[in-house]
Amino acid sequence: MHAGRLKKVGSSDGPFASVYFEDVRNREDARERFELEWRSMRNQLSKQGASETLIARLDEVKDNHHGISGRAGRAIVATPEAVLIDDILLEPAGSTIATLGELPYLIPLIAHGYDTEPFLIAKVDHTGADLCVRDARGRDVYGESVDGDGFPVHKAHVGGQERYTDSQSLVEENIRKNLAQAAERAASLARERKVALVVVIGEVQSRKAFAQLLPSTLRVVDVEKGSRSVGSSPAEVSKSIRELIDTQRLRRMDSETERYVAEQGRDSGLSIDGTARVLDALEQGKVETLLLTDPDDKEVTSGKLIGPADRVLPYIAIGTGTELVQIDERLVLADGYGAILRHP
Repeated sequence: MHAGRLKKVGSSDGPFASVYFEDVRNREDARERFELEWRSMRNQLSKQGASETLIARLDEVKDNHHGISGRAGRAIVATPEAVLIDDILLEPAGSTIATLGELPYLIPLIAHGYDTEPFLIAKVDHTGADLCVRDARGRDVYGESVDGDGFPVHKAHVGGQERYTDSQSLVEENIRKNLAQAAERAASLARERKVALVVVIGEVQSRKAFAQLLPSTLRVVDVEKGSRSVGSSPAEVSKSIRELIDTQRLRRMDSETERYVAEQGRDSGLSIDGTARVLDALEQGKVETLLLTDPDDKEVTSGKLIGPADRVLPYIAIGTGTELVQIDERLVLADGYGAILRHP
């Protein structure tokens, strides 16, 4: 995860409320379950000593939807002064977490949060496209529909072969015109929103034609599931996009693991593990990437910071511009902490 995304956290003083929970929107009893969960989290924080002001901050963002459809998670980190994080999690944390401390608890966010660039979702068909910009935190921040003026877009076999051929040509030209207008607007929106990645959804002919009309400066990813039609499942589309982001996450794990192991093999001193060694390197600003597997929570001290290692180390990492990457079982790190250094 890019440290810049957590900059507000690193520049804020506690106490911090760190809340992680499942946010499900596609069940009949979703609202009732959500209200019960929210009251439980508020009570947990009150028992830990959270002020009414801090809990009120959380209530400010309680009903933020962020385009969630189906099963997902939420991560909220706040102080009495402000809500610092209100993000979607690709997967909910294993259990609901509501904790108060002088340092934020960020491990579930690092493990399950969106870690991607902003991108444009285009649901296309013969008539145009629905366009949606999703930011790096997984939130839908802008949307519009583009319907071309080409009509008709369906072939009719009437009046003999000659008339059918003319009708077919007219329909194909109208479809091309509609998709061209949608692609032009998508390209313009991508420039406006500084987006380089476009996820295209729809039936195969429309999405292939639409993709070919986009400028070569944009990267295009096809999603086979989902469509623009009424009644199509938004949960299915969300699942496909999560799979896309998960693929990117696994590639990042692969690349960071390869870097770490390669430096170990070179005996360069640029890859280290263990709480004490990693903390020392963080304090000196030498860490380029902090790697986490199953991080230890024993208490550590760094200057005026005293607290569990799984709070102190990520907090220092944010302040030094360090990348934070959760790694699965492909790496074994002492105490669950490793680091790739900028210099020995």
